[in-house]
Amino acid sequence: MDSEVDEVVQVILRMLHNSPEFVEKAANQTLGIMVENVTPVRAMTALLDSGVKSRHIQVRKCVAELLLSLLEKIGVTEIAGTARAERLAHAAGTLAQDCHKDTRHYGQEMVKLFLNHQEGKMLLERSVPARDL
Repeated sequence: MDSEVDEVVQVILRMLHNSPEFVEKAANQTLGIMVENVTPVRAMTALLDSGVKSRHIQVRKCVAELLLSLLEKIGVTEIAGTARAERLAHAAGTLAQDCHKDTRHYGQEMVKLFLNHQEGKMLLERSVPARDL
């Protein structure tokens, strides 16, 4: 499944906008199962590539929730050593300022997790402008 994660995430995220509530719920569950069963770094990359800059609120909310769960699962100290750490820190800063309250909540929780670790705090300072912090 790891090799197809990027394509699968794009297709499922497209199902989230302009769909009935039961389809949105099924898509969220499917993405959650996918995130649990693939390599965390691959899932994080696919979510960062496909959903953070989406125009649709439901997509950003779902992506923010899944990124938070990945960050909690992996831990800030483990992520700080990867090449995707700055992208995730930047995405957390962006999502923490989102117009939708649920998305903003998940983004703020990610920022809090980063701020609780010295490496994470340095990542945020490098990737998020000081006025946004």
